[in-house]
Amino acid sequence: MAQEQRRRRKVRRRKKTGTSLYKKIIIAILIFGGIFILNRLYLLWEIHRDMQVTIQQEQELTEENHELTDKKSKLIDPDELINRARKQFGLVKPGEIPYKQ
Repeated sequence: MAQEQRRRRKVRRRKKTGTSLYKKIIIAILIFGGIFILNRLYLLWEIHRDMQVTIQQEQELTEENHELTDKKSKLIDPDELINRARKQFGLVKPGEIPYKQ
């Protein structure tokens, strides 16, 4: 009987020392889960980076839009139009004497 119990203990010890199929499945699930999570985190990082670039471009375009709106409002002003016509094209009002600077 004592020998039989020793054999059972040895058999039990052998089973405990080796990795069981259950442990291998758990490890595989953890590895694939980790890869999946890392992939999703990388995609989120890319989206965040793209969002920052888009926000920066939006700010630049908004500033450019404000500048163009200011230029437009200046060009609509009749006094500004007259000054530009005089400077760029040398135009004068009737009765005035043209001269070049």
